[in-house]
Amino acid sequence: MLLNLEQRKTHKDIEVSIIYPDKNKTVEKLVSFINSLSIKIEGYTEDSIKQINATDIYYIESEDKIAVIYCENGYFRTKYRLYQISEKLTGLGFVQISKYCLININKLDKIMPLSNKRMEAILKNGKRVFITRKYLYDIKKVLQENLDEN
Repeated sequence: MLLNLEQRKTHKDIEVSIIYPDKNKTVEKLVSFINSLSIKIEGYTEDSIKQINATDIYYIESEDKIAVIYCENGYFRTKYRLYQISEKLTGLGFVQISKYCLININKLDKIMPLSNKRMEAILKNGKRVFITRKYLYDIKKVLQENLDEN
């Protein structure tokens, strides 16, 4: 893969061109990542409101019908429900791991087996979230797709 960067002072915005011989999963992943840079979700704390980039999200949990977005060093509440956020983040590397939790597969460090066929996802920031049996197939499928790309 070649990467060309060119600065043009006359340009008002960033322009990205992807030139490829055949459209494959690597191209699709690049397009998905580039698109994810423009996806933002509004989150708030007690004293502020922030637009959170999808790429900054580690995981999202539903607590009392309110989704809480967890980033590297903090968290934000949002007015959206988990299924609404899931729809917005479709195709951007987010996978549901339990009835109440989505994780960003790009922030996943490792998966550890637990008893009763449950597993624990350990994220790059050290946070641990449980993967329930019902969603185990989904995460295995996403991980296998990522292996097949490489």
